[in-house]
This record gives sequence, C-alpha cells and structure tokens, in this order.
Amino acid sequence: MPAKMPFRAFLAALLAAGGAAFMAEAQGRIGIQPASVELELDAGQPMRQVVTVANLDPARPVSVSLALADWAFDADGAPIFTPAGESETSAAAWTRYGAPTISLAPGQSKQVFINLSTPERPPRTGDYRVALLASSVMKDAEGRWQKNQIASLVSMTIGKASSRPRIEASRLTVTDAGAPAIGLDFSNTGNAHARLEGVIEVRSGTEVVITRKLTDVIVPEKGTRTLIVPLGQPLPADADIEVRLTNLFAPQTTRGEKALLVHKVKTEAEAATEVVDLSLPVGGLN
Repeated sequence: MPAKMPFRAFLAALLAAGGAAFMAEAQGRIGIQPASVELELDAGQPMRQVVTVANLDPARPVSVSLALADWAFDADGAPIFTPAGESETSAAAWTRYGAPTISLAPGQSKQVFINLSTPERPPRTGDYRVALLASSVMKDAEGRWQKNQIASLVSMTIGKASSRPRIEASRLTVTDAGAPAIGLDFSNTGNAHARLEGVIEVRSGTEVVITRKLTDVIVPEKGTRTLIVPLGQPLPADADIEVRLTNLFAPQTTRGEKALLVHKVKTEAEAATEVVDLSLPVGGLN
C-alpha cells in the first residue's frame, strides 16, 4: 500500500487562541505558523513538519522556550493542554524537535523542524495529537514579568479511520447576552475527528431571511460538542430552520468529505403542535 501524504495544512483561528491571518499571536509578542495542521499517515511512515516561530516585537529581542504537550478538544472545540505523554491519544513519544530554546532578534523568525516517527504497530488506529508550545517571559508596559505562550497543534490520523459526526439535538436558545440563538448538539462515533462547515438558513415562506455560515466546527473522535450560533435578529413567526453541513475530514471516503443529513430545527410553534399518542393498547396496560 503506498504511503499516504499529508493532505491538509490550514490555519485554524478556532483552534489557536489569538489566531491571525499569517501568524497565531500570543499577546502580540511571539507568533507561530502554522497554528494547526492535519496529517493522514500510514503506520511506520515518517514525516517532517516545519514550524516558524517569530518575534513580533520590532524593538526587543526575545528568548523562546520550546516544549511538547498533549492536547485535546474541550466542549467548545478549543484546545486544552496536558503534560506530554499522559493522554491515550498522545504522539509525543514519536515526536522530536531541535534545541529547546531559540533566540530571536527584533522582528526575526526561525524555522523549527518537527520529526514525527509513527510506530510500525501503533496501539490503535485513528487520531493522535501533539502540540509544540512556544513560550517567552517578558516585561509588560508596566515593568511586570509576564509569560506568553502559543502552540502549533498537530493532529495525525493513522491507519484505517472514520469520522462519523451527526446532529443529535437542536433547540432555540439565547446567548449569554440574551440574544436569539440556535443550539446544536453534535456527536461523533468515529475514531477520527470531524471538521464541519456549512450553513444555517432561516426561511419565512419562500424567502431566506437569516443565513449563518459555520466553518471549522470540530467534533472530537468518540466525543460530543455543543455549539451556540447567534442569529443576530429575532426569528419570524413562521420560521423554517434548516442546518446543512459537510464533514471536510472523512478519511473513510474516497473524496475525504461527506455531507451530513439535512437537519431541521424545531421552532416553539412546531413543538406546540406536536401530538403525543397516549392511547392504550388493546387489552389494557402493558
């Protein structure tokens, strides 16, 4: 079987705190690129990933410490970090990089080479993860020492894998500020994460009155995710709401993507008109 090649490398602002168009920033002091990368690899296949670390301060030099960490998705799809090697999805044991510290002149950037050596017989197929953390300690404008940290997130899918997301439930809700919103509850029974994009459309009769695009909605493997989508305006009285999404990370398919079933969000009016069958079977109670 020919070795798979990495097929996606993308900046994901959703996954990197402070993500920007070119660099993911940490309090405006250090940056890293790419913020996130997805790889599909065969067992035993080596891979080298290049990461660029930059000093975004035009006036002061900086010393940057590098370290590996495990990471996973929280309930909102953002990364949470734990010590390297502690997670069952950790790829830290297969990951090597250069010097643990690099010095950067004002405005300078340097490349860091991450070498990934997947085992010939991994414990299982599916998703593995590792993060390269870049940290610096610098004085702020008031002379206080502050630690700045940013990460490049690596997600590897090894061997036979599948991503099987679905919308389990939906509801009309409000944001923390009290604005109208739609809540979506996702699950993924596959052993690889899902990355969804698509649209929520609200119709009044034949006219589309509200459109909300969804991008980079991550649903972790064998996990769940809740998403609150602000609508920006009240719903019309006769609202008809549809959610149409495509999974852009579906390694079980030839094209690598798969559309989800169209999902209809029930409005309060629709829920109120539902009839519950309370009739008893012939012969009395069960």
